Amino acid sequence: MKLINNFVEKFHNYSLPSPEKCFVLEEGDDLYIDKWIKNGEINGKMKDIFEWIEKKYFSNKKQLEKTDKKKFDELMSRFYLKSWRIILLMCNYQTKYRYYSKAIISVKDRSFPEMKNKDFLKLFENN
Repeated sequence: MKLINNFVEKFHNYSLPSPEKCFVLEEGDDLYIDKWIKNGEINGKMKDIFEWIEKKYFSNKKQLEKTDKKKFDELMSRFYLKSWRIILLMCNYQTKYRYYSKAIISVKDRSFPEMKNKDFLKLFENN
């Protein structure tokens, strides 16, 4: 599994898609997560997939690392197991940020169309 090519660019532009659309399957992923692939695409929530991978393959992480170092290393690099939580957090945050930004702008435009955005947001500050 790999991240979409323009992940960093989209992150800086506040345009990250949902976590499921940020990951692209690679050849060989089906060996490990066949249960989560349907018609060549990811089928399910990324959080569930990563938690399943951790539970299935890393329930005894130290033992896997000792008994099958090659498989351990491949799983760690293939599925972003060190950083998947932060990747999902960034994707989810940006999705919510865009939604709430649009909601605030919509309320402002309907209620106070002549007011600037900064002035509108000051209405919610504690004095």
